[in-house]
Amino acid sequence: MLYAETLNTPASQTELREENAPRLMEILDRYIVANIGEDMTLENMSDAVKISKFALTRLFHKHYKQAPMRWLWSFRAHLAKDVIEMDLGLPLMDVLTLCGFNSPQHFSRFFRKTFQQTPSALLKNLNREPNGPRDVQRLQQELYEAFDRVVIASLERYKASFKAATPV
Repeated sequence: MLYAETLNTPASQTELREENAPRLMEILDRYIVANIGEDMTLENMSDAVKISKFALTRLFHKHYKQAPMRWLWSFRAHLAKDVIEMDLGLPLMDVLTLCGFNSPQHFSRFFRKTFQQTPSALLKNLNREPNGPRDVQRLQQELYEAFDRVVIASLERYKASFKAATPV
């Protein structure tokens, strides 16, 4: 950490040891799950784990090979894909809001860049098999009530994709 950084950073934020990384990432995971629909910034994320923005950026580059905000946007896109694939009849505006995107244009552009198709194309191309009558309103309500579980499951799958892509 640079000397100038330590002057403006509380002592608890000046140390980032590798042995603390798993605990910090666990705290950050809980913060992300609890705040996924909110406008998160690098500062919010670094405050949640009580390290500097620079230390958080280094931590993400080491573990995920990308910047924290890029990782967050990508995770949000993966979460949106998971929610769309649940095929609950949610309007895309609800999906993007649930997943923390503020702009439909940003959501669509980032989703298309990540998955090579637009969210509306994914929704249109779902293999809808007739499973008999579904209570879509009840399923939607269950999603809203238990959204944190959906976020946690999606987060675990997303993080596992980094482990699978990283040679041991």
